[in-house]
Formats: sequence, structure tokens, C-alpha cells
Amino acid sequence: MNKKIITAVLVVFSFSLFRNGYAQDVYSGENTKPEKDISADFPFVSKFIDIGAEKIHYVESGEGDPVLLLHGLPANAYLWRNIIPNIDSNKKVIALDFLGFGKSSFPEDRDVSIEVQYKMLTDFIEAKQLKNVTLFIQDIGSLVGMLYAIRAPQNVKGIALFEAPFMPAEVMYDQLPFSFKAFMRITRTTKGNEKWMVKRNFAGKKLAVNFFTGRKLPREAYKYYTQPWDEKERRYAITNGPDPAVLSYTKGKGESDFAAMLDTISNGMKATEIPILYFYAKKGLVNQREAVEYAKGNFKNATYLYLGKGKHFLTESHPKQMSQKFNEWFETL
Repeated sequence: MNKKIITAVLVVFSFSLFRNGYAQDVYSGENTKPEKDISADFPFVSKFIDIGAEKIHYVESGEGDPVLLLHGLPANAYLWRNIIPNIDSNKKVIALDFLGFGKSSFPEDRDVSIEVQYKMLTDFIEAKQLKNVTLFIQDIGSLVGMLYAIRAPQNVKGIALFEAPFMPAEVMYDQLPFSFKAFMRITRTTKGNEKWMVKRNFAGKKLAVNFFTGRKLPREAYKYYTQPWDEKERRYAITNGPDPAVLSYTKGKGESDFAAMLDTISNGMKATEIPILYFYAKKGLVNQREAVEYAKGNFKNATYLYLGKGKHFLTESHPKQMSQKFNEWFETL
């Protein structure tokens, strides 16, 4: 065999060993399987508050410094049902539905952009007179929550997050799994997005829930995720919100409103001194290995917690572990 070919093979092999070794460091610890006794019950009293022309649905439990639980796409406050009763000791825990999600109202103009959701959150915090807030956030909820932490750091005690886009657009896109990139390509146009989300009601299918959880849930749990999308008009809340699919046009290297927002967030998260608790799993969806590496290389004041196996809705895989570690971290703030 040609010496150059042998050398090239050895270089590739060595690099592969290095990356695999580093991946083991990233995922060091027990490769915990998803918890078995996942409850489907949602035993919380629904509350509503008027924010301008909109009505926001939320549940709350406990007393003390507030902890705001902010869900992602395409979920609602139900995502937190197994977290709330396990962290509400000495805390006022509030889980809300974003505009257009769960039981919150959907604006007539269908505008549920991040800035609109951010305005709703700030108005909610002001109306509830919440001070010294800790944010427990995921996905869209993390975009809104991180913006709040960057813009109003004086009112944020800590940030706990998972499956969150806290890195620049190019980094985010590069590390996404092939399945996610493929779906981004077919939903990046208005026509494609409406075809899958509105006409075919992708988010309202059991298959979609399993895609985000990476596991099967108790049968009675699925309705809480799928029923909000029974009304066709409300499905536009998915198409008219933040659109990471636009990153697929240029593989994260081009300019777009979403990429600009990620730049703002990534710069703000690198600069913040607010304590961070970062949960991650193998292999995640929005946060795969490269995202974990980025977090560990750029967060200043962070605690990292590897959960084991999980995908996007990590509270559906490791709620007890997450609650325990959150409580321990909260006591250090």
C-alpha cells in the first residue's frame, strides 16, 4: 500500500480515537436509562391571567422565591408535571403555557414570535410581582428565558436549562442530527411548514410525541400533548413562531433573524455571571455532543449534569433525577 495512503488512514484513525475518547469525557458518568414510573397525572388547578388582550394559562405550587418553568415546542405546561411536585418545597413554582400553546389564548394576528412571547413573559412577571426569579427552561422557553436573563439580569437568581439553543447558528446547525436537518429542509418554506404542521398536524400525532420523548409514554399522557392541536387555527402557533428551519438554507452560515437572535443569546450567555445548571443527555436532539462541548467551553458559572439516555423532552425521561439535582443546586444560589 502507498505510504501516503497508509499515513492518511492512520491520521483518520487517530482522529477518530481522539473524538471517541472526548465523547466519553462529555458523557462521563452512569449511562442512566429513562425512569420507569413516569406519571401521566396533571393534578394541578388551572389558573388564568389577562395580559393585554390575551389570556395566559398557568399552574403554581409552593411558596418562596419563584421558579418559572418555560416549555418548548410543541409542548405546554404538562411537560413539567413530574418536576413541579418534587421542587416546590420552599419555592413558588410556576409553569405557564406560551401564547398559542396549551390553554393560553392565540393572538388574532397569529404573531407568536420570540419577541411577542418575551413581552408576554415580562408582563406576566410584572403582573405577578415576581422577584429574584430562577428560570428552568427548554427549547423555545429557553430562547425567551435566556433573553430575559440577558436583558433583566438583576431579577434572575439562576438559570437551569436543557435542550436549549445557546450557541451560534453555525455551531447549532452543524451538530443537529440528520433526521432533524432533513425535517428542517421540508419545513423551511411557508408552504412546506403549513403542509406538515397545519394540514397534516404533525405535532398532534402520537408519533411526534415519541420523536421528542425518545420513548413511549403512558397511554393517557399523549392527549395532553396532542389535543391542543385539534383546533386547526391554533396549529399556526407552530408555523408563526421562531423558525430554526431557515438555518438549513446556508447550513447556519448565512444571515437570518433566527441566526441574529442566536448570536445575541450566545454572546449574552458567554458573558453572564448568573449561575447556570445545564442538564444534558445522550444524545439529545437540539443539544448533541458539540453543543455540550460548546457549553463547557463558554459558560462562566455553570454546573453540568449528565442524565444518561434521553432526547428532547428530558423531563419525560429523568424527572426525579432532574428534580433532585435542581433542588441541590438551588440551595447553593
